[in-house]
Amino acid sequence: MALEFVLPDVGEGIDAAEIVEWHVAAGDRVNEDQPLVDIQTDKAVVAIPCPTTGEVLELRAQVGETIEVGQVLAVFEPAAGDAAPTVKAAGDEAPAIKPGADSVPAVSSGGDAAPAQPIQPRRPLASPAVRKLARTSGIELSSLSGSGEGGRITRDDVEAALAGRSGSAERSASEVNGGGTAPPSFATPGESAHDEIVPLRGTRRAIARALTQSWQTIPHVIDYREVDAGELVETRLALRARAVRRGDARVAEALTLTPLIIKMVAATLPLHPYANASVDLEREEITLRAECNIAVAVAAEQGLITPVVHRAQRKSIGEIGLEVGELAQAARENRLRPEQLRGGTFTVNNYGSLGIWLGTPIIPPGQVVNFGLGKLEERAVVRAGEIVIRPIIPIAVSGDHRILDGHTLAAFVSDVVELIERPSLLAGELR
Repeated sequence: MALEFVLPDVGEGIDAAEIVEWHVAAGDRVNEDQPLVDIQTDKAVVAIPCPTTGEVLELRAQVGETIEVGQVLAVFEPAAGDAAPTVKAAGDEAPAIKPGADSVPAVSSGGDAAPAQPIQPRRPLASPAVRKLARTSGIELSSLSGSGEGGRITRDDVEAALAGRSGSAERSASEVNGGGTAPPSFATPGESAHDEIVPLRGTRRAIARALTQSWQTIPHVIDYREVDAGELVETRLALRARAVRRGDARVAEALTLTPLIIKMVAATLPLHPYANASVDLEREEITLRAECNIAVAVAAEQGLITPVVHRAQRKSIGEIGLEVGELAQAARENRLRPEQLRGGTFTVNNYGSLGIWLGTPIIPPGQVVNFGLGKLEERAVVRAGEIVIRPIIPIAVSGDHRILDGHTLAAFVSDVVELIERPSLLAGELR
């Protein structure tokens, strides 16, 4: 009996996803839980595993196609004796993925075996980033032999093909010119290059929609400060040294400024509940969040991603540092799980790590504050009538003016600034 595998529920508020890459083709023999397909939701790329051991009879969606939750992804013929996963009878809703689930039980019974489709040539295996590089470089992936695991085409394979093509072009030009150097090529006056049309898809589309909604619907009030970070820097160095003495090099490396700021924000938010809130104008309600779930802005190739450190107020500096590092790496490698992107109540954005002195953070929909950190650098400042050199960090904290007035936002920011300038006030929490 053929089994139809439907797109499962992959996260809160997500009703559709885009096919990024198939890891199998019609006619392939597969094992349960091996990679089946990568899909792009509005928040992340999610890997969906095979639901059964057997043969792939048919793939029902093409790369780049957007399909809805509950729509059939693929049809399988289970191996003889293989225990079929949960079957979706006609009329049932597709079961949802639960956080932490090991598999995706989203299979429906197709009745009689579906007629096998003609087996298509297998699509070359490559990551979305490698496919983009090949496309923009004019390299056909089907012409390459992959050096990665299972024949996967890597960035090195594409760059080697580019180098070979470049060398061939140079040799051809040299032969045409009698062995001399090829003359420079100039466009004919009046000619213009062709514009490239890039579809707005996946993460970039989600960012565009969310930021448009935010800027159009949230009146931003912004508190700008320049903060003396001298004691903060010393505290970070002391915490790193302590981690090294304890033999925990991973924690020492993870203790950047970001986890310290996250801890200070999380320690302050319970004193200012309206900074850790959300507003629903249609229902005329303000929700004051019980937990401090801090979203951390990460610059990834696919766009700005904001994975979440859940219950930050309950975690140590070391735990936050390790989690931020793991989340940032997962974001850059497109392997965040849906639950790692859900539930943010407040955002911290350290754009100073990109060399930006000061920015204007935009508040994500569903939150009321975005705490922006600029570049830490030594500045000449006046202290007790003397000009001294101090490490200064500029901050820009955007608040939702529907919920926070200037003085309420300033009160929150002032309390965080006090902890930045005097971390010893948080001594009991810096563990």
